[in-house]
Amino acid sequence: MLKFLKKDSYLLGFGLATVTPIVVYFVLTWLVNVLSAKFTQGIPLIRFHNIILVSIFLNMLIFGSYINKSQYDKSGRGIMVVTFVMTGIYFIWRYKDLAF
Repeated sequence: MLKFLKKDSYLLGFGLATVTPIVVYFVLTWLVNVLSAKFTQGIPLIRFHNIILVSIFLNMLIFGSYINKSQYDKSGRGIMVVTFVMTGIYFIWRYKDLAF
């Protein structure tokens, strides 16, 4: 069923590292909205930018599982590249007000 995850290619790494944060972001946003409405009368429990950062950080779990297996080196590198790019974009977006 999940045979496509057992390939060693940069494209697989890029795809996994792109799709995972998007899915995690929507799940976390939904969960925060539901829990905020239930427990705090609509006051968000977690800020928007923190949800994005957690979503990007969870790529490191996938990266760790791929990089520890020597036969999936290219996939791990693809995940690492996309994670670094997303993290860079996040920091530029988050701290653009601090620029000169």
